[in-house]
This record gives sequence, C-alpha cells and structure tokens, in this order.
Amino acid sequence: MSVNARVVECWVHDLVRELAVRKAKEQNFFITHDIADPLSSSTSNSSLFSSKCRPQSIYSDMERYASVEHNTPYLRSLLIFNLGHEICRILQLDFIGKCFKVLRVLDLEGVQIESLPSIVGTLIHLRYLGLRHTGLKLLPLSIGNLRSLQTLDVNNLKQVPNVIWKIQNMRYLYIEGQEDDIPLKIDTLENLQVLSGITFKQWIQNNSSKLTCLGKLKLEGRYELVEALEGVEFWKSIAKLQVLKSLYLKASEESSFPSLAMNSCLYLSKLDIKGHMQKLSETFPFPPNLSQLTLDSCRLDCDPMPILEKLPKLLTLRLRADSYLGTEMHVSENGFPQLKVLQLFELSKVIKLNIENGAIPWLMQLHSHFSTRISGVDKLSNLVEVKIVNDSMIPSFSPFTRVLRTYRSSRYHLYWDHSWRINRNGQTEFWIRRKKGS
Repeated sequence: MSVNARVVECWVHDLVRELAVRKAKEQNFFITHDIADPLSSSTSNSSLFSSKCRPQSIYSDMERYASVEHNTPYLRSLLIFNLGHEICRILQLDFIGKCFKVLRVLDLEGVQIESLPSIVGTLIHLRYLGLRHTGLKLLPLSIGNLRSLQTLDVNNLKQVPNVIWKIQNMRYLYIEGQEDDIPLKIDTLENLQVLSGITFKQWIQNNSSKLTCLGKLKLEGRYELVEALEGVEFWKSIAKLQVLKSLYLKASEESSFPSLAMNSCLYLSKLDIKGHMQKLSETFPFPPNLSQLTLDSCRLDCDPMPILEKLPKLLTLRLRADSYLGTEMHVSENGFPQLKVLQLFELSKVIKLNIENGAIPWLMQLHSHFSTRISGVDKLSNLVEVKIVNDSMIPSFSPFTRVLRTYRSSRYHLYWDHSWRINRNGQTEFWIRRKKGS
C-alpha cells in the first residue's frame, strides 16, 4: 500500500494460483504457444490453435505463425512476444486483419515492425492496440476507422496521423516521443480519461473544456511555443479540466517554464514537472489539494522549501536531478504538516538540509544523497525508513554510521535494522529501517 492508499502489489497463495491455472486450462481461457519449440506437440499445424480458445499468446517464429492455417474465427485477444531482433514485414501482419475479424485485443509490444498494414483498420471490434517499443514510425490513416478502440499505446512515432479525433470511444491515448510536432485534433474525444505524450503546441490548438472525463494528462515538447498565451492562458486551459487529478509537464532541454499559475487547478492532486523553471513564486501558488509533487531538472536558484512547506495536503515530495542548484535547504517550524515521504535524488550541490523542531511531524520515509548532512532528523518521531545513496560502488560507511549513530541516540528510535546493497546503477544504497513492533 502506497502513502496515497493505492495498492501497488498483492500476493496470491500458491494453491489459489494453481486452481486458477487449472480452471483456465479447462475452460480454454488462455493458450500460449512457443512456435520455435520443435518438441512441443501443440505446435503442429493441425493443433496449433484451438477454435474454442479466444485469448492466445505467441512466442518466437512470426513467419511460421503467419503461414499456418488459423481455425480461430472468434479469437478475441492476440499477444505476440519474444521475437528477438527479427523484423516483421507488412505481409506477415496482413493475416491478422484477414483471419481475426472480431479481435478485440492486439498487443505487439516489443515486436520490431517494419510498418503496420492498412488492413488493421478493418478490425472494427478492436478495443486495445499495443504498439510500444516496436520501432514503428508511422500509423496508417485507416486507424481512424477503429471506432471501438479504447486504448492506443504507441511511442516514438515520427508523427501521429490527424485521424485520432474520429475514434470517439478512445479512453486511454499514449503517444509519447513524437518527432514531428504537427497539429493533432483530440477535443472530440469526450470519453478520454488518460492522454499522455501530446505536445504543448498540439494542446493549445484544442478546446480543453470538451475533455470532460480527462483525469490524467502528460504534456511534453518545447514550452516556448505557448508563450504567446502569456502562460496564464495556458494554465486556464488546464483549469478547465474539472476532473483532472494527475498532470505531468516535460519541457525539452532548450526550453523553460515561466512562473506557474496553478492555484485555479482545484482538483489536481499529483503534479510532475521536468524541465528548467525560472522560479517558484508565492504570487501563483500550487494547487491547494496537491498531495504528490515531483520536481526534476528544474535548476532552481532559490531554496524551494519555504514555498513548498506551505502546501497543506502534500504527502509526497520528490526533488530530482538538479531541481535545486543551491547548497542548503531549510524546513521551518510547522512546515509540511502532512508530508510522509521526502526523497532528494541527485541534488549534487546540496550539502545540508536543516529541519527545525516541529517540522514534518508525520514523515515516514526519508531518502537522500550521502553528501547531504541532515540536521533535526532525530526529532522525527514517526520516521520508519531512511535511505542514503552513494554514487560509488565502493561503500563509504561514514555517512551511514553518522546517521545510524543519530538514530540510536534518539529517545524515539531505539530499535533499528540496517543494511546496504549495490543497485543496478552501480550506486551503494544504505538502508536504516525501524524494526517491527518498535
């Protein structure tokens, strides 16, 4: 369970799992075929596919899969995985449109695709189309015929065809990493709930007040392209989204954000900002109901804490990758009244964080860099976890022992476990956790 009461994982008893797998096999709920396995009896042409099974997943040899006879006219879901560096030619994908007319789920994530055939536009019952990490650069215009499509997940296209507006059942649209910033009409998608990857320029060309169901939005690209609206007009377009909960702004390296004016975004609870910011201003405060805030690569010159500590409902604060270029940060008395998670990542110049008595009373998790000295941490009575990161693979125990000594001398923290490990980035992580029951 996360700090926002979201379930992030769950465990299933092994007996429950075995029962679910057995029942799935009995009812032909899902069949997986490894076509490249010559020892598998299920891979013969006569028995490769069951006409009774509706969801199927395919591993390996795409050419053989396309060449066999398919006796599955009612196939609902098709997932293709693990084709290595093999590139699927357009003729190898034509059979999908010819053989599976009632297909509802098509997932080709990770499969290297030369191009997507226009016949995919005949799959009028398709609801999910997954094309992420396929190397695909263009989508056929016929994709606008998929009137039942609810989810389109694709990335790194050269350009998105301006036919998406026709798919009025669309609910989840992921189009991150566009190379060409061409006009894209999306304000007809009144059922849209998640929009990720639209550029700032494309956004301001649409009427946001029509997107009445949009709850999650990610904008990226050059922010200067909206400066003609003086920034405030841009934020007004965001404020029109009455059910927006999550907003992610990612500016390109050569652009920057002006002063933010988000106090009218009353329903926004999660905000991620990546890119250079001119400053944080108290004149235009953050949304009043903000519970999660991430600042990344903002390169702020002034300490952001005096402004951020006034957010009354903030639960999680992440400062990443030179979001602040100063050397010291200060949290005053009664600052961050609800904060539970504070994460300071890659703030290479910050050498000191001073926490006054009475500040951050509900803090439970504290993550920081080994070069940052934190004073006042022994007064945090609800703290249960501390992580210190060292850029070197060779453990330097001096900051670790310094913090551990602080906790052991605290009147609040008498029982602590500690450990360390090398993470996947070659960094040393030191962990201090309160023992259960203490």
